[in-house]
Amino acid sequence: MLALMKRIWRGWKGIAHKIISAQNFVLMAGVYWFAVAPVAIAIKLIRYRLLETPVVDDEADSYWEKKEGTLSMDRAQKMF
Repeated sequence: MLALMKRIWRGWKGIAHKIISAQNFVLMAGVYWFAVAPVAIAIKLIRYRLLETPVVDDEADSYWEKKEGTLSMDRAQKMF
C-alpha cells in the first residue's frame, strides 16, 4: 500500500510541476506585455537615451560627488 501511495504522490508532483510551469509562463508573458513592453515602446518613441550621461565637466576624472562633512565610526554604526 505504501509503495502505491508513493507512486501516486510522485505522479502528482510531476503533474503539478507541469501545471506550475505553464502558469509561470502565462504570468511572466502577461507581466512583459502589460508592463515592460509599453515602457520600452514609449522610450523608443520619444527617443530617450537611457545610457547617455550628460557631461558636466570634460576635464573631470570622475562623476563622483563629494559629500560635505565627515563620517565617524560612531555615526556610521547608528545609520541603521
